[in-house]
Amino acid sequence: MASTRFVVMSDSHGDRGIVEDIKKHYQGKVDGIFHNGDSELPSDAPVWDGIYVVRGNCDYDAGYKDNLVTRLGNVVIAQTHGHLYHINFMWDRLDLFAQSADADICLYGHLHRADAWQNGKTVFINPGSVSQPRGPINVKLYALVTVTDDKIVVDYYTRDHQLYPELTKEFSR
Repeated sequence: MASTRFVVMSDSHGDRGIVEDIKKHYQGKVDGIFHNGDSELPSDAPVWDGIYVVRGNCDYDAGYKDNLVTRLGNVVIAQTHGHLYHINFMWDRLDLFAQSADADICLYGHLHRADAWQNGKTVFINPGSVSQPRGPINVKLYALVTVTDDKIVVDYYTRDHQLYPELTKEFSR
């Protein structure tokens, strides 16, 4: 059974070092690396080579795209920061974006809270913030996602690449 694995980070807020560290740690070991915005780095920074990245509300560089839809193997991934979909108040718009992309997975950030949930066929994943976490889990995190033919597993890791098992979630595909 073939699997697709990718890393997701978000809301690094100027911390180029953690983006570079995660990239170095996983490059060549996963099928993709994603950053969901609010990096506060230039869109043409060399660190973005090989990373799928979108614009957040704190990214003022016009070189970023607001949304991306990426196919890794047989997995369709819709990616956005989330602020343009008003996710602080409702999920309907983000869900419509995911549906319009026929996404298996929808990646978002903005809230600085690690979370994963499923609506219909789509698994929505917020990797938390690698620099400024908010909410009851005040740990700087990113996510490693493994997709097989029948399931999607979301594991969260700390900045020193240690599994944070309390947040692991598994979804049927």
